[in-house]
Amino acid sequence: MTDMVRETWREQYRATSEALERIRAQELAALTEEEALRRIKSLRAFGPIWRERPAWSGLVEQQAVFHRRRAA
Repeated sequence: MTDMVRETWREQYRATSEALERIRAQELAALTEEEALRRIKSLRAFGPIWRERPAWSGLVEQQAVFHRRRAA
């Protein structure tokens, strides 16, 4: 890729990125509180935990491994 082509691509990418940022800002500004709340809830960030937390941490097993290594 030549320097001229690379610079043209960078300029186009920068212009496109700025245009998308403006569009996103306009969309956020146009959101109602109800729609914003609906979108937040749809992220499932406040949903149930996806997996159960184990009842053990593995610390006892790890200490046993270290103890065996020290004894050897």
